[in-house]
Amino acid sequence: MTFGAYSTYFIKKMEYSIRFRLDIKKNVYVSKKAVSAEPYYQISAIIRVNRQQEIHYFTGYSAQRSAWFGNRNEASRGDGNRSFGIHKNCTAKKRTRIVQYAEVNRTLDLISGKLLSLSQKVETISKEDLIKALDKEIGKTKEDCKKRDTPNIEKPSQEQNSFWALAALYCKDATVSQGRNNTRINAMNHLKNFEIWRKEEITFKKCDAKMLTDFQCFLQNDEGQGVCRNPMHRTRKKNRNSISKIMTVAKHFFKWCRTQYGVSEYGNITDYTVPTAMYGDPITLTQEEKRQLLKCELTDTELSYIRDLFYFQCSIGCRVSDFFNLKYKNLIVENGVTSIHYYPKKTKDITAVECRIPLSPKALDILNRHRAEEPTKYTPLFLFPKNKQTYNTQLKRLFKAAGLNRIVTTYNAYGEAEYKPLYELAKSKFARSCFIDVLVGKGITDSIIATMSGHTAGSKAFHRYHNSMKQDQQNQAVTLLD
Repeated sequence: MTFGAYSTYFIKKMEYSIRFRLDIKKNVYVSKKAVSAEPYYQISAIIRVNRQQEIHYFTGYSAQRSAWFGNRNEASRGDGNRSFGIHKNCTAKKRTRIVQYAEVNRTLDLISGKLLSLSQKVETISKEDLIKALDKEIGKTKEDCKKRDTPNIEKPSQEQNSFWALAALYCKDATVSQGRNNTRINAMNHLKNFEIWRKEEITFKKCDAKMLTDFQCFLQNDEGQGVCRNPMHRTRKKNRNSISKIMTVAKHFFKWCRTQYGVSEYGNITDYTVPTAMYGDPITLTQEEKRQLLKCELTDTELSYIRDLFYFQCSIGCRVSDFFNLKYKNLIVENGVTSIHYYPKKTKDITAVECRIPLSPKALDILNRHRAEEPTKYTPLFLFPKNKQTYNTQLKRLFKAAGLNRIVTTYNAYGEAEYKPLYELAKSKFARSCFIDVLVGKGITDSIIATMSGHTAGSKAFHRYHNSMKQDQQNQAVTLLD
């Protein structure tokens, strides 16, 4: 009987799969002095190379069943997106020495990273060479196996961890959300294109402020010379905000390597300054425009339903990804007050704070009007559009039909002024902005609004959702001049 976790990679040259498991057949760490204590079982890696040979590799660690998790359903809060390893704040053993969870999980990542690095260099590998490479990677030697008390795991050197092997681990960091990892993957793909374009291999020793500056110039002039890895996408000119995000990720990568793996043999990265992102004034829907939208007569039943969805979203202020995931289990009645309770998908792994939003009378009326017959707790709260793009397209039609044609001045990411009617800019974010803008304008504190909107404490993006308070203060300031 085993408790395992699976992870498969298909690389150009060598194909392999790896499965970490807690092997209870090899019960070698039961203390004779504490027979009733929970036993420790070996943590093994089952590696299959090119679908031919299967290698059983002992990681050198052992753990109790309660400390190990082999899939994401078993992962406790704080384990992030990791699908196998030791639970946070739990311990394991390396022979008789007690070790912390982070050391074991880091070793499992090193094994995965080394296999990824080997797959890019060789087509096949013998069992002996593979075990030797993994032993060297995690600092496991024959002398260590003979010692009763094993010293701390030796940190792998920069030569043992290639630049791109660590970049692959950086893109599957379990301490951040999957969306953040997707952003990292995108940035590393651009960096790989930069390496191909300049025909020079990127290594830690060659990385400095000048290399990052050249990379930024490459992004600014990239209009097709880079290879687009996704055939569904096309290479297009990047705006300032996109370049800022990519360069922020690239610079943070070196800090991550130094903190996690002790990599420090690179140049003056700190001398490079990331270009600041440019955000104009937020576009918000006023209370009058929201009421105009609710009262307008619509002959199209589809638009009428979209209007109800949008008004309900304006009343709870959640992100569109959370809005589409709302179910009847999120609807809770407490002391006669009906509220929406949910964990924001973007920040639940960081703060684990639940949002609670009491429903207004109009929002409650919309809910009752479209309530499903005999719903279960997993029944969707509404019949939502199939995706965000469809929802935004319908909102543009809705705003135009409602006569919301106020001219709005915006600045695009290229620094160019644009004058467009409000209906051309309509999107789901307007609902969230309207919710926050109204509450800020009424003097509700930011901390209370954050408990309903799902923003983290001190969020830099919070000010991008409200604008009315600044306008009111500007209007009051002008009256003081006369």
